[in-house]
Amino acid sequence: MAQNQDLDNISLCSYYELYDQVQDGDILMYSGEDDISKLIRKATQSMWSHVGILFKIEPWKRLMLLESVENMGVRLIPISRYIQNIEREKEEEEFFARLVVARHESLQPESVDKLINFGINLVTRPYDVAEIERIMERLITGQGKMERDQAYMCSELVYECYQKIGITLNHHPFGFVSPEDIWLDEHVRAILEIDHL
Repeated sequence: MAQNQDLDNISLCSYYELYDQVQDGDILMYSGEDDISKLIRKATQSMWSHVGILFKIEPWKRLMLLESVENMGVRLIPISRYIQNIEREKEEEEFFARLVVARHESLQPESVDKLINFGINLVTRPYDVAEIERIMERLITGQGKMERDQAYMCSELVYECYQKIGITLNHHPFGFVSPEDIWLDEHVRAILEIDHL
């Protein structure tokens, strides 16, 4: 079943409650209003412009986000810092971001370490700028196949981390994966929205 859940019916969770609600390997979906987000949303006809993987650092009760961003490539960032950055952008301009945590129903606790270790080993890999051009070409021509290199767009990173543990997420028939494709995976369910306002 496609992920067409009514997001108004999922619970809002404050940052202070978030650590206890999230499980390692949960997926963070992001919808922003900055120019790059708008371009991604328009190209993929989606509300989502970014995606990453959440995991906990137990001794310090820190919640981390593994993601790939245009200006840095693959990185780890505390979710608290991520939310602060969104709040700063909101103050500087007319800006709203939506953060939803989703969970893949087949993710097993014993697989999480392998998923996270694979992802952490990719930190500092470059962002896949060339893939944006390839996606545009595929959307125009209607042809393409999934190709791999050592650079990662955000959705490619999530896709490959899950693939490493034997879970193949939904991808576009033209041979790429976008945040929307992950959102539409029949095994991915929204569990909460982060109340960062």
